[in-house]
Amino acid sequence: MKCIIERSLKVKSYTKMVAGVVVAACTIFVSACGGGTTSNGEGGSSASGNAANNAALTVTDVQGREVSFDKQPERIILAEGRGVFATSILDKDKPFDKVVARGSDLKTAAPSFYEELEKAVPETKDIPEIGNMAKGDVTVENLLSYNPDVVVMTADHYKASETNGMLTKMDDAGIKYVVTDFRQHPLTNTTKSIELLGKIFDKEDKAEAFNKDWTDTVDRVKETAAKADKKPKTFLWRAAGWNDCCATVKESNLGELVNVAGGDNMGDHILDSESGDITPEKVIAEQPEKIIATGGSWVVKPDKNIQVPYVTLGYKANEEQAKQTLEGLTATPGFDQLDAPKNKEMYGVWHQFYDSPFNFLALEQFGVWLQPDLFKDVDVTKHYQQAHEKYLPFPNSGVLFVSQNG
Repeated sequence: MKCIIERSLKVKSYTKMVAGVVVAACTIFVSACGGGTTSNGEGGSSASGNAANNAALTVTDVQGREVSFDKQPERIILAEGRGVFATSILDKDKPFDKVVARGSDLKTAAPSFYEELEKAVPETKDIPEIGNMAKGDVTVENLLSYNPDVVVMTADHYKASETNGMLTKMDDAGIKYVVTDFRQHPLTNTTKSIELLGKIFDKEDKAEAFNKDWTDTVDRVKETAAKADKKPKTFLWRAAGWNDCCATVKESNLGELVNVAGGDNMGDHILDSESGDITPEKVIAEQPEKIIATGGSWVVKPDKNIQVPYVTLGYKANEEQAKQTLEGLTATPGFDQLDAPKNKEMYGVWHQFYDSPFNFLALEQFGVWLQPDLFKDVDVTKHYQQAHEKYLPFPNSGVLFVSQNG
């Protein structure tokens, strides 16, 4: 059984922390003071079942890990700043309630969202940033300095931290963590993640309400798309124009949405891993019937060799910009040989739907694009407006979806 240091015994000095861990490891009876338990979901456990049963709160994360707390968490670190997409659902007026620190990705990955959020929720700029766990630039010392009750990390963070030894360090320091996932397998893990966060933030009613909205929409799309006679071959072009041509995904991420919405994700038949690149020559040879490119409002780095502009989408984009940059993708060398753009079957979607619980709205839009006859009565613009008003702290604006034909 692992020994867990009672949080009140932790100190912010890294030297003292290490010493405390050593003492705890050598003194078995200290575990009787522990405030929680963790099971890794794979047979390993750091505390007995009886202790877990007596906990004030026990949750199961998307990795199948069972984590117990002796009290409701009050100090929470969002290892991914974009976790605010989800915490807004739980409390749109105070999306950072109980959050003592966050990952550094929000401002750079979703700048137009961040700008609107900061205007609506001024304390956004005051939340300290810890770095990026996926890149390995977060330290245990830094995490401990915020005295967190729990760290909420993504499945990508979990994988990276398992590889680089960060999880072991967190376990040794007694830092509890739970894992969410909106990116790798959104159709499986979105509702699980929202349910988990609802318990962690003590907002279970809000989580349940959102999960009902999400499930109703997804089920409706599945039912409608199942009527399709044919699924068009669809190339999901990830960060088109931002990365070298041509990044895509296999059986994951937005590729899952393509398949459920009535398309056949091309990457599933080509890639050997969850994500990777396809050469322009391969794209041309495959002749996808539909192309969906993800875009955003990223700042172009001066040293980055951009052949074509990325699709400008986000809360500051306008329709003209979005359409011009979407058409600009056809300047990719060799893409004048593709039939899809000639047939007005190229579309753009805001990149951040790939890592957001609002993925159900992108799914619905994919249905409209991929099976227009079946989804002809669906008004995604209206639905998105309603969801935005219900779950986000600032008014809807900009352009998040664009097509060649209107």
